[in-house]
Amino acid sequence: MFFKLIDYFIPEEYQKSEEAWRKARLATGIYIVIAIYSFVYSIINYVIEFWGGFYSQFPLFIITSLCLFLYKKKVSPFIVAFIFFTEAIISISTGIYFSGGFNSFILPWLAATPIVALLVSGRKMGYYTLAVQTIVLCIFGYLEYADIQTSGLQTSEIPFILVFSAYLGLIILLFAIGIIFEEGKTKAMSMLKGKNSELQHAFTQLKNTQGQLVQQEKLASLGHLTAGISHELKNPLNFVNNFSELSIDLVEEAREEVRRVTEDGGPKNSPLEGSASPESFRERRGVSDGTTGDASEPNFLLEILDDIESNLKTIHKHGSRADSIIKSMLQHSRGSGVIMEPTMLNPLLKEFVNLSFHGMRAGNHPIEVDIEFDFDPSIGEIPIIAEDFSRVMVNLCNNAFDAMRDKVMTGNLETYIPKLYIRTIKKDHIINIVVEDNGTGIPEKLRKKILQPFFTTKKGTEGTGLGLYITNDIIKAHGGMLYIQSEENRFTRFIIELNRKS
Repeated sequence: MFFKLIDYFIPEEYQKSEEAWRKARLATGIYIVIAIYSFVYSIINYVIEFWGGFYSQFPLFIITSLCLFLYKKKVSPFIVAFIFFTEAIISISTGIYFSGGFNSFILPWLAATPIVALLVSGRKMGYYTLAVQTIVLCIFGYLEYADIQTSGLQTSEIPFILVFSAYLGLIILLFAIGIIFEEGKTKAMSMLKGKNSELQHAFTQLKNTQGQLVQQEKLASLGHLTAGISHELKNPLNFVNNFSELSIDLVEEAREEVRRVTEDGGPKNSPLEGSASPESFRERRGVSDGTTGDASEPNFLLEILDDIESNLKTIHKHGSRADSIIKSMLQHSRGSGVIMEPTMLNPLLKEFVNLSFHGMRAGNHPIEVDIEFDFDPSIGEIPIIAEDFSRVMVNLCNNAFDAMRDKVMTGNLETYIPKLYIRTIKKDHIINIVVEDNGTGIPEKLRKKILQPFFTTKKGTEGTGLGLYITNDIIKAHGGMLYIQSEENRFTRFIIELNRKS
């Protein structure tokens, strides 16, 4: 009931802030306690006809009740507190005057007032009441020292019920303040726990969102390579198609030759109408030796079979190439693996540098780029997660192409030739992978930020700010370090350092 009454006088807007709500709850609780106490004490003084006590307490009851309604009407809490404590000082001073001055039993209330003011309204109000109460104490001390009587009453002449109730009221007041403060603190802590729970939920959602953005970045890099895949697959598939058609023709010619031999009794008979002759076969192949007749016919079938075999080897080679590209992209697109497997590093790097290049060439604003590979042949298989490391190369190459494109579009340099250098260097147990471009470079003030998540210098939706963050994270997961060297308008060099034992 009591705490419901407290909440009744607290404006709703104060409940939006934990600290404001706690202070409002403490202030209104104390005002209600003082109003109840002053009202009861006024009744006691009225009954025993102690008018000095009545004159000091009843006005306090009126002013305190007024302060409660002012608080509810959203008047400034400091102004309300100023009105209340000013009246409280007047009421205490009046009570001291009518109850014996320096010897009054009400004098201990001077010690309680600044404490209450400090709890309710902060330091300013606490200092104010402390200063005024000190002045009041000095005044009554001086009157006592100068032997100047106030009301002429002494503590011994005041009814026992007043003395007892005054001290009991002080004890109850301080206890009530402690209860209200503790209850408000408990409520505030409860609200804090609720807010903490909300923050934890929001943090969990943020992590999930970050995970989704990371996945989107992976898919974005895969989409960027789609054009590169089609370009890379086009050549081997053309070989497969062309040599397949040629092999079909050769099989048909071999079949006709077999029919001619079996049906006409041997190679010396004339060819069937429409069948292939050695001369016509050689002419189509462009390898005619200038001879004619039957002398070359015994080797005719063997030559056809040799060409079929050669075609099939070419088909197999380029089919394997297409299969390798598809497997690489499937690795790139699937989720990150958790097991490092021995992988040939140099071919992996070259594969995805080329794919990234062809993806750039097939995208918006393509540029010509000279790519230079300088691989250390002593580097063979090393334990890595291939699909993760492919993302590293794609992200670094994409950034390099963007930097060189910006320099081409804004630099107006006729002699500028975009170049990308890919190097691998092995020294003892250290393997360095260097990706260097001669683009716009990275300003000094941005170098410490580019590895942070969601930081990007690209406009609009062109970048998520996660490419280099993911790259750095993958390298760290491999036990490596990523170093950045750059000079504006000259070069940018990313150095991946992997510590691997032979």
